[in-house]
Amino acid sequence: MVNGDTAESPPVAWKGKGTSGAISIAVHRMDGAASDGIHAGSSIEWWFVHGSFAGQNVQLRHFMISIFRYDLTRDKNATDDGYYVILQVLDPATGTQSVVSRGERRIIDDLLCRQDEARSTNLDRDLVNTYIDEIRSYGPPAPVTLVQQRPVVVQDPFSFSWDDIRFTIYGDEISLSFGSTGDTGPCRFRFVPQSPRYHMENIGASPYRAMTYVTRPLLALSGTAGDEPVFGTAWFDHQWGNSGWFLEKPGEGHLHGWDWTGISGRDGSSWIFLIFHDPESGTVLARNAFAFGNRGEVRTYTDFTVTPSRFWTSPVTRIQYPVAMEITVPEADARLSVEPVTDDQEIPILGFMRAVWEGAARCSGSVGGVPFSGTARLELQGYGYIFDFRKYIAYHTGRIRTSIDEFIPPESGAGEFGRFADMPGGIRETDALNETIIRPCRDLLTREKKYWRPVFALLLLESLGVRSEDYLQLLSVVPELTHTGTLIIDDIEDNAETRRGDLCIHRRYGTDVAINAANTLYFLPSILYSTHPDLTTQQRLEFYRVTLDSFIRGHFGQAQDIYWSKNLTEENLDLWTRQDLTGKILQMYEMKTATAAVAMAEAGCILAGSAPRVRDACVAFARALGTAFQIADDIQSFEPMQNIPETPCDDIAAGKVTYVIARALVLLDAVDRKELIRILCSPAERQRMDAQKGGVRLVRKSGALEVCRGEAVAMLDEAWHTFSKKVPPSEHKVMLRLFTRSLVQAGTMRY
Repeated sequence: MVNGDTAESPPVAWKGKGTSGAISIAVHRMDGAASDGIHAGSSIEWWFVHGSFAGQNVQLRHFMISIFRYDLTRDKNATDDGYYVILQVLDPATGTQSVVSRGERRIIDDLLCRQDEARSTNLDRDLVNTYIDEIRSYGPPAPVTLVQQRPVVVQDPFSFSWDDIRFTIYGDEISLSFGSTGDTGPCRFRFVPQSPRYHMENIGASPYRAMTYVTRPLLALSGTAGDEPVFGTAWFDHQWGNSGWFLEKPGEGHLHGWDWTGISGRDGSSWIFLIFHDPESGTVLARNAFAFGNRGEVRTYTDFTVTPSRFWTSPVTRIQYPVAMEITVPEADARLSVEPVTDDQEIPILGFMRAVWEGAARCSGSVGGVPFSGTARLELQGYGYIFDFRKYIAYHTGRIRTSIDEFIPPESGAGEFGRFADMPGGIRETDALNETIIRPCRDLLTREKKYWRPVFALLLLESLGVRSEDYLQLLSVVPELTHTGTLIIDDIEDNAETRRGDLCIHRRYGTDVAINAANTLYFLPSILYSTHPDLTTQQRLEFYRVTLDSFIRGHFGQAQDIYWSKNLTEENLDLWTRQDLTGKILQMYEMKTATAAVAMAEAGCILAGSAPRVRDACVAFARALGTAFQIADDIQSFEPMQNIPETPCDDIAAGKVTYVIARALVLLDAVDRKELIRILCSPAERQRMDAQKGGVRLVRKSGALEVCRGEAVAMLDEAWHTFSKKVPPSEHKVMLRLFTRSLVQAGTMRY
């Protein structure tokens, strides 16, 4: 997924000729002493070193460190700059990486101060609000850490010291040390220049988005990893300027991203390919290419192509990155291929970007007809922004639909049915099963829907620290098929005509077929409990228990709903109201609507092996979500459809005493209450369109819609607060919060 787009929408390939934009780029070699200290007046600045090292007893490692300085002066309480550090060490043999993503806690205060600035961008507003609220209340998503301790920074010579990280520039030489990462032990490196220092001005997409960029593309590395001597090579960059690389205009506008490719050839040459792009539209904003020769010469190019040749989707963030590149520079007769050492080199960071892909790579090809090879690094920035959260959810719903289609395909043969029912000699009559089970079930399954139950299950499982890929079909099929079965039965019991914009299943295929198909959907998904290869015996038993419990609760809730509708009279309604009708309705919602969410919460905790206190919090949150969702669904029945101010109301027509109606009866004055009761309790009257419209007007007049919406949101927020005390911050938890709140918040119902 890219920027909230589905996986079916790959990123734009940066093809064709490009220019550096309407700015004049100045590049020159600098000889002699130069300062790489802090540049006061720049709103952002960073120091960047990447390279590799190895020793006789130390296997090859790739590393990268970025030290970011932010100007926090707009925060009246800040007197100094804020700092953020990213440190990465990669073991290419195993593909595992150790990451430090650490910031000063004061950066959070600055983020909160600048939240209006974030809202002025093209980010999803609800995501901005949710992310800020989560950070403020519970801290950043793991593995990002925020610390009170401030780094010690000295200007001349420049040195940076923060806990175990020390970085110093003294003259032309650089030193770096940091604590244990993986199995390497503490590292201490010294870097000695092997190439000139190049100074580049006006690097960016436009004059007010430009930065100053200094690079030394080749350094000799020596030092120790643990107690072992190591040697290698490295690359140093230093950049400063305003926030224009990130934003259309400093402080506002569309967010921007970039692809940076740095190549170190074995022939001593170095290359930089830098492409600025609009992450939402994919538009290329500017392009720069630089070649640094092995004798210190420098060339700039504007006629080149960089074409992504392979993409990788993060299993954590669902961000899709172009991790492999094909590069051509006609003027240099260069054809280069860049491939990552390993695909998963994503680094979580603080902020709405969520993560960057920053990784070691290999380069091969030819330059001037001569074979070329070397090392490379890719920096892919801006791919994690979410501009429309619905597209983020669409990625999950697409996965869910595919899983359901794989489980119950449009046309099944003897082999597919044999998976469900093992009969001697196999299933001989497949036409009957396709016509009376598969076809009616898929008819309803494939109609437009929210898929909120499996989306909730997947996000919750990942919030508990378990990747969902291995359990995708289990958590997709079970809630959707069983829920579809309940809808078919509900429609029969309600004598309904339509469901999801089309005929009810019993109207189209007959009541006998509908009942049998619905009952099949209750039991068919449980086959996954016994066949899933990763479930333990105890987990299988737990899943059966949870399923049976949910069936019982659901039928109890349906029984209450039927009872109230069948026995709705003025006398009974008066009696029920005096016996805490609203409280009973909420309990009915917990049993009927919330039971699927509760079952999914229990399933997630079973798979994660959660402690009882965590399980209790997850179940309580799921119960609140299901109940609040039903209240929000009730509210929708009384809200005007677009361009249709007055519409019929199914709840009134069916004589259903929903929570919204019960609250309206309490809030209305005596005259209006009597009229609403008269409409509700007369089977003939409530079928009249005028009576339904009158009932809708009375419910709206009562203020019950606003009251119920506020109660639903408060109910969910209270449960979330308890849940958050037991489940640590994470990327998935932020998305879970936004998804669940959007389901019930005022007027959204976006999914």
